[in-house]
Amino acid sequence: MSVEYWLKGDIPPGPIKATVIANMKQLAHIIKQHKKVVLIIGSELSRLEKLVGEDILNRIINLSLILNADVIVSDGNLVRRLDEKGFKNYEILFPMEIIQKLSSDKPKYDLAIFIGFHYYYEWLLLNHLKHNAYRNLNTISIDPYSQPNSTWTMPSLPLPIWYKNLCQLEEEIKIKT
Repeated sequence: MSVEYWLKGDIPPGPIKATVIANMKQLAHIIKQHKKVVLIIGSELSRLEKLVGEDILNRIINLSLILNADVIVSDGNLVRRLDEKGFKNYEILFPMEIIQKLSSDKPKYDLAIFIGFHYYYEWLLLNHLKHNAYRNLNTISIDPYSQPNSTWTMPSLPLPIWYKNLCQLEEEIKIKT
C-alpha cells in the first residue's frame, strides 16, 4: 500500500509528485546511488533542534562527510556553529541563489537534499526545481513533514519518530554497499 497525500490541492496539477519513502534503508539506497550530492540547510534547523532536544547539525555534518557532499547554508547562526565544529565544506548562499545554481544549464549536482526550511518556502523552492531544473536533478526532503514537490520525501511524522528515522538514515548510509 502506498502513502498518498490527503490534500489534493497540495500539489499543482500534473503527473509529477513526490514518492513518500518511510523505509530508511530504501531511502539510504536511493541516496547512495547518486554521485554528486548537495545538502541544503535552512534556518528552521535551529528550531527543530530545540523541539527535538538533539544536535541535528551533527547528523547533517556526518551525512555530508559520509556522502562526500557539499553543504549550502544561508543562516548566520548555522554558519557560526559549522565554524565552531571545524567544518569547512560549506557555501553560504541565499535560498533563491541556491535554486538559481541548481537550475543552471551546467549541472553540478545530481541530488539535492533539503532540510530545515519552513514548509511553505521549501514547497516553493522544490516546485521551481521540479519545473525548471535540469532533468538529471533529483530532490529529497528529509524534513519532518512530507514535501509533495520533491522527487522523494520522508513521511510526515511526530518529531521524536522523525528524529529516530533521521538517525537510522545516517546509520544506513554508513553501511557500505
